Amino acid sequence: MQDLIDTKKLRMFVTTVKEGSMRKASTKLFVTPSALSHGIKSLEESLGTPLLTRSGPRVEPTQAGREFFNEAVDILSRLDAAASRLTSGQNDRPQELHIGLTNAACNYILPGIVREFRESCAHVSLKLEVGDTDNLIKRLSDHKIDIVIAPIQRDYREIAQTVIGEDELVYITHPSHPWATAGRLVRTSLERQQLIIPAVNSSTYNLVDARYREMRLPLHPFIELNNEDAIKQLVALNMGTGIVPSWIAKQEIDNKRLVAFQPPRRPLYRRWTIAHRPTVPRDLSEFLFIGTSVAVSKNIIQRIPL
Repeated sequence: MQDLIDTKKLRMFVTTVKEGSMRKASTKLFVTPSALSHGIKSLEESLGTPLLTRSGPRVEPTQAGREFFNEAVDILSRLDAAASRLTSGQNDRPQELHIGLTNAACNYILPGIVREFRESCAHVSLKLEVGDTDNLIKRLSDHKIDIVIAPIQRDYREIAQTVIGEDELVYITHPSHPWATAGRLVRTSLERQQLIIPAVNSSTYNLVDARYREMRLPLHPFIELNNEDAIKQLVALNMGTGIVPSWIAKQEIDNKRLVAFQPPRRPLYRRWTIAHRPTVPRDLSEFLFIGTSVAVSKNIIQRIPL
């Protein structure tokens, strides 16, 4: 009986019928097509009858599905109306979301999220806090912020994470650097590089440090700072060799102002996630912010082939 009153599965079914396509429905609900298919299949198993017929990319309700569709729409409408009545007294108070981001997330990802989010939640104010990943996670655990957007490389107990993309860390150099002249990274000169990399308290530094340990090389940063734009500027001044995500340096690489090289052995990837407490989303604004972040980020965070 628990599955019969799972509103998430009801919304999956109703949206799929309205859209006539699982692909369109999954995009609208900010879930993967696989998750949507599993949710509807679970609902069908709970009811003991097929609800949809599939013909290529199109789906149509069965006779039972058409009857259940009307009931499901009514149930969801009543729930939405009840929720609206319960929260109507809060509308006089300003709503606020406290968002934690790294520098890269703030500079490159946030503008697109805010632009889309404002279309549906113009009344919600955003309070932003920029910091390194570990500190943001601690602030989230302490209930000081609501949502974190950052490259997070491990799972945390009692914190939910939604993966929004994966990028690749690369070395960047000035065009006059010996690697650029040779057209390749020279493995034997790695430990002599004046490295400009994220600070020691960052998750990205830990990734780089782990790779250097694997290569049995000492990691001695020349400059540490948690700002990819500043790293690019210092490298462009020929102050050293930087390590940044390839998508952040794409424009400079394409314009030949910087030259990029993959690390030895294999690519070095980072996982980007939206982190929040398991009780989130507490309300519609948080649900929409998370969904908007997922949709926007997947078009920004990328692995750029060199």
